[in-house]
Amino acid sequence: MKTITHTNPNGKIVQVNVGEHVTIGENVTIGEHVTIGKHANIGNNANVGEHANIGKNANIGVGSYIGKNAIIGSYSTICSYSIVSVGSYIGEYVIIGRGSTIGREVTIGEDANIGEHATIGSNSTVGSHSTVGKNVLIGEDVTIGKYVLIGEHATIGKNVTIGNNANVGEHANVGRNVTIGKNAIVSKNATIDRDTTIGSK
Repeated sequence: MKTITHTNPNGKIVQVNVGEHVTIGENVTIGEHVTIGKHANIGNNANVGEHANIGKNANIGVGSYIGKNAIIGSYSTICSYSIVSVGSYIGEYVIIGRGSTIGREVTIGEDANIGEHATIGSNSTVGSHSTVGKNVLIGEDVTIGKYVLIGEHATIGKNVTIGNNANVGEHANVGRNVTIGKNAIVSKNATIDRDTTIGSK
């Protein structure tokens, strides 16, 4: 790890801690006290907030935004024009699809896959090895277990808990304060009313 001088598009000069063979594209904005692991790639026009930590071999796509104090795990990919907000933690080998938004203080476990144009609300958790389809909308304070599959265009309300290995079908609509137990299946196009429990916890 070495310290380099980086000049931001606005002319501000910052010191960045970088590993070997890091690539930083054109017109990239980097905050103070950022660390970038070896072989990581920061695409053109990206913005990395202060105190952010980018793991080794991570790839930050063109025009993406990484918030202050965010952590991007090694070997993870943040695709173009995505947002990872302040204080969020992205585990290793995660893929965040193009144009997706990860809210503040979100945790995404290792090897999870978030589809294009998905939104995950603040203070939510997505467990390791889970898949969130494209155009999915997940509210705030949602807890999603491990190996969960959420189909495309599904909507998950606030304060929802989804157990390990559960499956939520495409275009399903899950209301707020719902608990979906482990191994449960919510069918395609289903609507689950708020304050409901499906399956065993």
